[in-house]
Formats: sequence, structure tokens, C-alpha cells
Amino acid sequence: MPARWNLAPLSGRPFRWFFLGEVVNSAGSSMSGVALAFAVLGISDSASALGWVLAAWTVPMVGFMLLGGAVSDRLPRALVLRGCNLVQALVQATTAVLVLTGTAQIWELAVLQFVAGTVFAVSYPAFHGMVPVLVPEPDRKAAYLLMGQSESALRIIGPALSGVLVATVGPGWALAADAATYAVAAGFLTAVSLPLGLRPDRKPSVIGDFAAGWSFARHLGWVIPVASCSLVFNALVSGAIGVLGPSIAEGTIGSSGWGLARAAEALGIFVAAMFLGRVHIGRPLRACVLGFTCTGAPMLVLGTWVETPVLAAGFLVSGIGLAVLNLAWSMTVQQKVPEEMLSRVMSIDGFFSFVAMPIGQLAAGPLALAFGARDVELGCVVVCVVVGVAGATRPVIRNVTLARTSGGEAALAD
Repeated sequence: MPARWNLAPLSGRPFRWFFLGEVVNSAGSSMSGVALAFAVLGISDSASALGWVLAAWTVPMVGFMLLGGAVSDRLPRALVLRGCNLVQALVQATTAVLVLTGTAQIWELAVLQFVAGTVFAVSYPAFHGMVPVLVPEPDRKAAYLLMGQSESALRIIGPALSGVLVATVGPGWALAADAATYAVAAGFLTAVSLPLGLRPDRKPSVIGDFAAGWSFARHLGWVIPVASCSLVFNALVSGAIGVLGPSIAEGTIGSSGWGLARAAEALGIFVAAMFLGRVHIGRPLRACVLGFTCTGAPMLVLGTWVETPVLAAGFLVSGIGLAVLNLAWSMTVQQKVPEEMLSRVMSIDGFFSFVAMPIGQLAAGPLALAFGARDVELGCVVVCVVVGVAGATRPVIRNVTLARTSGGEAALAD
């Protein structure tokens, strides 16, 4: 039977509006990353300057992530997401105006990214706590795959289109489009009205709620080990691909080639998601670690032979790995974590996963100056493989399994 999209989750009205909002949001965000990178490089032709701007987003995102999870578990998540989208729309609109008028300075972009990162620290755990609330358990796997498929389909087109826009009319228009999509997404989320779930363990303060979430994550045992592996991978990706990638591309394949190559990662996610609905992931956390290891493929190309088709192939492999990672982690969390703890557990995972990203972003430029950008890329590949093998063989990660049920769906067992 050929792979196809499972649209069953869209039969529920709340998820349908949430899904539409996410699709619109992804359409703009798929262009903004490439646009922002080349907007910064247009002001200062320096990988270090780009690293500072990206780190300005990452630092508050990490710093406020744990509290963001507690806030998202205390308030209606749809309301939290609406507010976050409206603030992001204002931030991106301001960025677009500065870039379009030619008045943008590095410090201004860094300040705006600081605000955007702070907002993301709240929206990330709120977003990841929505599907288990909106979708009944039998349809959740299909919902996760549908969201991955739709987002990746847009990201096939978005980076390539953004690369063309940067090369023709400049990056400001792609940033303006992203601002508009945030506003539209906030509008869709007004139709998602859900009561706050039961919170029998709710504490008097946000700090108390965070402490309860931390204790629960420690009790699970596998949250922090998996997130610690992600910490290393995200640091490598943020520096080797986020900072050095555009810098290497600027001197080789240009913004258009870079955009096309990045789109191949989304293609890999899309293609893999078409088949993952029929695949049983027996050991989900090991799959998470090995899937993340695939992000070393584009680093290997950036360090050896930078041609658009070859780099696109590397990103395709990375996308397949990320599709496996996203599904395996989502299925694990939604089955092992109660609804009232979802955002807090996701914020703890997010904190450890993202905390080293500023290090990767800030260290990439100086390391490239000291050793050469391509040697740094190859060094990142070696670290990526070592961490992947070490993580996948740890008992606390390896021994968590997804067992089949009589209905064909997976249920967790340790």
C-alpha cells in the first residue's frame, strides 16, 4: 500500500484551527532563517557578527525556558500561544522595516532577537503541550506526522524562495512575510478555546510548579540523559550549520544554493514522515539519538566538497534523521507524561537541548579564524558521531521500548 497522508486528526475542529495556524506560521518561519542570516552578513561580512545575533535569540530562549514551561502549564496554552504570536509579529515587522530601509544595525537586530528568544521560551513548551489535549490518543501519531509533513513541505519551498528573494530584492521582504504569518496564526488560534485542564498538584507560585516538574522529570530518569545528548548536537548544529554554513556558502554556492540545499532537509523530513506511520519504532530514545547523529551529514559536505547537489544530499539525510527523532520523542512524551506536566517536561528537555547553542554560535567564528572553517566542520562531524554512539548505547536510553498493542499502536514499556 503506498504511503499517504492520514487526515483523521483534522476531523476535530480545535486541532484543525491549531493546525492551520501552525501551517501559516511555518510558511513564514521557513523563510526567515535564511533571510536573517544574509541580512546580518549584508551589514557585517563576519561570521562572528552573525553568531552574536543568533546568540541574542538563543540566550534568553534558554534562560527563560524552564519558567516558560511552568507558565504554560498554569495558563490555557492556546491563550499563551496567541499572545506569543502577536509579540513575534511585532518583532519581525520591526526587523523587516529596519532591513528594508537600510538602517538596520547589528545591535538593533540583536535586541530584537533577544525579545523573540524570550517569547519563544514560553511558546515552545506551550506548543508541545497542545496535541495531547486536542487529539484523542489513537490519532496522535497521525497528528504528529501530519504536522511534520506539512511543516517540511513548506520548508522545502521556503528556504529556496527566501534565497531567491535575498539574491533579488533583499532579505527584508522575507522577514516581512514572516511577520504577517505570525499575525494570521494568532487569528487562527482565537478559534481554539480550551478550558484549563485539572491541576491537582498546582503550587502557589510558578517557581513551585517548576520544582514539581523538575522532580517528575528526574523521576522518569530518561529525560535529562536524552536532552544532554541533544545539548551537544544542537551546539554543533548551531555553530557548524547556523553560523559557518552561510559563511561558507557565501563564498561558494551563494544564498540561492544555500537556500536550495537547506530545503532538502525539509524534503527528507517530508519523505520520511510519509512512511513512518507504518513503521514501529521499538526503541524510541535510541532512535532519537541516532536520528540526531544524521545532522553530521551536511557538516561533512561543508568540510569537504561544497556543491549544491552534494550539500542537498547531506541535508536530505539530516532531514530523515530529524523526522525519526521528532516522532520518536513525541510518542514517548505523550504516552509517559500526564497532561498537567507536558509543558514543564518539554521545557526541561528544551533547556538542556538548547543551553549550549550560544556556545556553538559564539565559538564558531573564532574557531574558524584559528583553524579554518572547513576543518571546524570536520571536527564537528567527529564529535557528532562519538556522541551518537555513546548515547545510543547507554542503558537508560537503550532500554526504553515501545511495545506493540493489539490495535497496532504503540504503548510504552521500560
